[in-house]
Amino acid sequence: MTESMAKRLTTVETGMAELRTMFRRTMVTVARMKGDLAEMREFFQENMATKADISALNGRMDGFSGLLLDSRQRWAVHADTLNQHHERIAQLERRDKKD
Repeated sequence: MTESMAKRLTTVETGMAELRTMFRRTMVTVARMKGDLAEMREFFQENMATKADISALNGRMDGFSGLLLDSRQRWAVHADTLNQHHERIAQLERRDKKD
């Protein structure tokens, strides 16, 4: 083996050692990320609302808003009826004063 071949072989071996080190570091990083992703997935599965949850919540909110609208309509009718009664009472009081 010539001296230039020995240098090339040493360079190749050094390069291979550097590649192994980088590969090991990359594998460690991938393993960490895999663990982190598993934790994140578990967190999201436990804490995120599903479409069914959102749909149920929307149904409850629709029911509540329907009750609110009904009560507002009843209040408006009641207020109108009270105004009519007040007008009749005022008319009766005016009529009584005339007599």
